[in-house]
Amino acid sequence: MRRAPSLRNAYLLLGAGLSGLALLLTGALVVSVIWLTTLSSDLRLTLAADREAMRIQFQLFRAARSYEIFGETGDREWMNDAQESEARLVASIARMEEIPLSPRAAAAFAHLESTIDQLRRDVFDASPGQRVIRLGDFIGAYADASAFLDVIADDASEKIDDASRWSRIAIILAGIAIFVTLASLPLAIRFTRRAVYLPIVRLRRALRMHASDRTVMAPEAGPVEFRAIGRDVNDLFERLESQRERQLTFLASIAHDLRNPMAALRTSAQLAERRAETEPQRKSAERVLRQIDRMNRLVTDLLDVSRIEAGQFELAIVPTDLRVVVRDTCELYAETSEIHEVRCTVPASPLRADVDPTRISQVLGNLVSNAIKYSPEGSPVDVRLAAEDGWAIVEVEDRGMGIAPEDHERVFEAFRRSKGADASIPGVGLGLSVARRLVRAHHGEIELESAVGVGSIFRVRLPLAR
Repeated sequence: MRRAPSLRNAYLLLGAGLSGLALLLTGALVVSVIWLTTLSSDLRLTLAADREAMRIQFQLFRAARSYEIFGETGDREWMNDAQESEARLVASIARMEEIPLSPRAAAAFAHLESTIDQLRRDVFDASPGQRVIRLGDFIGAYADASAFLDVIADDASEKIDDASRWSRIAIILAGIAIFVTLASLPLAIRFTRRAVYLPIVRLRRALRMHASDRTVMAPEAGPVEFRAIGRDVNDLFERLESQRERQLTFLASIAHDLRNPMAALRTSAQLAERRAETEPQRKSAERVLRQIDRMNRLVTDLLDVSRIEAGQFELAIVPTDLRVVVRDTCELYAETSEIHEVRCTVPASPLRADVDPTRISQVLGNLVSNAIKYSPEGSPVDVRLAAEDGWAIVEVEDRGMGIAPEDHERVFEAFRRSKGADASIPGVGLGLSVARRLVRAHHGEIELESAVGVGSIFRVRLPLAR
């Protein structure tokens, strides 16, 4: 069985490869720079030797001229000038001896030095009576100095050529380093996309899809690390599903056990209402009936949640005029609240949709009941029905406390209420969750438009019959 790749090992391999390449190129660049530095130093010494050679050549020329004029005129000033040139010539030779030279340049300098030593013995250091001033000696020494200067120039040219060659090598290596870096960048991006980005995208997509379809599981593919994450997420999904099933089973059993006592209580309250002898007794019985009806709706919501989540929920779809459902809901809840006016607006012509009228009535009942609960005393509740682009739109508007934007999705979750909801207002947060599930089961959607301190509009969209 083929072993799954490890993201850690892949990145270690990639990092090692890039690091090795970087070290190789860096080493080559360091060697080039060191060699260029050495060449620069050698070239500087060569230029210093060239400068001293030119000085030697100049002093030879000056000394020859001074001796020649002295021989013609006998003027001691020219002899002093010749002796000054000799001193400078000796100083230049001493400086030249301290400069490292190539073997060829050293041989040429040794020959020049020998010629100048002979010239000094015959001319510079000889007594006036023994001094023989020969122009040919100076010309020979000048020629040797020129030859030495040519050798120095050749050495300088070679070093310049070497520096240029190594500069090109350094430029080529830098170009290779840049090219390799740019060429490896798409490969690194592609690798990162395949090894990191795409598994994250698939995992995120699975998590989002699981919210609406619990059969969708996280992919266990890709590098070892992402496979481990997928397995852990799937284990979490399974544990949550098991916990959810136990919760739904518990809710269903509680709701089922409550129905019979609630039916008995309602029968007793109805009997008490009929037998009431005074108005206070009748009103008390009516209040008990309203509370029992509220309890019955809560039990119904519990059963509906458990059935919908368990996939055991069915709709009795029939062609229905939605105006009838809206009117009946308004009339029913107009009688339950004496301090709120439930205003109903429906079109003159029928709006037909293929729905389960009982369930749509349950949805509207939850919305109107919430609007009454959360509206201040004396404020109206508007229920409007209209058609728009093949959809039936039912709006329930209140003038209550409103819902903050961050709670718009929260209020549709089971057992969740708006953070701003008054704890004294009865409810456990099931009505809107059931309403959304019922509307979506009809291929519709329920929307919320609300502003804190202004009120809320719950908008139900249902497809009209063709």
